[in-house]
Amino acid sequence: MTYRILCCDGGGIRGLITALLIQDLNRNVAGFIDRAELFAGTSTGGLISIGLARGVSIDDIIAVYKTKGSEIFTPNGWTLEQIERQRTLGPLSAEELMTGPGVVDCEYKSDGLQRVAAELLGDGQLSDCKKTVVVNAARLWDGTSWQAATMSNLKSNSFRDIAMVDAALATAAAPTYFPAHEVKPFGYFADGGVFANNPAMTAIAEVLGSGADLAIGDLRVLSLGTGDNPQGIPPATIGDPLKWGASYWLWPWQSGDTPAMPLISLIFACTSGSVTAEAQKLLGDAFRRADVPLAKPYPLDDWKNVAELEDLTHAYLKTSEWQKTLEWASDHWTTASG
Repeated sequence: MTYRILCCDGGGIRGLITALLIQDLNRNVAGFIDRAELFAGTSTGGLISIGLARGVSIDDIIAVYKTKGSEIFTPNGWTLEQIERQRTLGPLSAEELMTGPGVVDCEYKSDGLQRVAAELLGDGQLSDCKKTVVVNAARLWDGTSWQAATMSNLKSNSFRDIAMVDAALATAAAPTYFPAHEVKPFGYFADGGVFANNPAMTAIAEVLGSGADLAIGDLRVLSLGTGDNPQGIPPATIGDPLKWGASYWLWPWQSGDTPAMPLISLIFACTSGSVTAEAQKLLGDAFRRADVPLAKPYPLDDWKNVAELEDLTHAYLKTSEWQKTLEWASDHWTTASG
């Protein structure tokens, strides 16, 4: 038996990149989307995966990223112009530390995201999806502690009957950007990117642990990123490491060579990279990773530059590296299931 898993990373508005890659795969590999048995996603990738598992067209998903950015990222109290001005400031004063979205309050409301998710996904439950779907969210309290929660519509999963919209908002509740999302009766959840920004390993574990008649050798896993952001903290930027307290690690805006929210960016990027390495060792040629190299960082809320993201993705689609991914998909995705 061949069991195909499509995995979609987190990355906010850069989910447009993932969606465009899927669109191209579907154009060039016969029945690519229809042949997938499982869609797995984290954060923005969770929205894509739930949509595909429900039967939403990839064109409609792309349209969300291209036209709904300003609605998804609705400022929490401040105007976008005020946020942009705040992002140009140097180190915060004590007074400034007590004001402003992303510092004390969440930067964005979740109302717009909820409306967009509801329009895309409807009012059904995860269990109503036509295909198997797996998404990740960080549960803030399970009765004794917090929990790395993997939500799916498999019969053994305790979250299978929650609303699709709730699953989408739970997996996408990026700390400091969006408020934690409540899913009754399970409590509050934050973005699954804090532990599985690349959902490949949680998807593999979920399906193999479900009791399905599958072996590791049956799996074919394609993992798609949201753009390879050239981010890090150069040695010259560190200065005195003793000064790197919360005001540096959690600084909400880019400062020189240091990315915005460097701790969160570090967690998201490194969890994705480690999962890629683990899946490659586990599956060998049955695993394929594709991502668009970016010349500069694009924050997860950078909806004003979606046209640039689209152009960069279309340029990547013409590269030999992407051609190798299409060839891999033709070889590994089109064999008949047993």
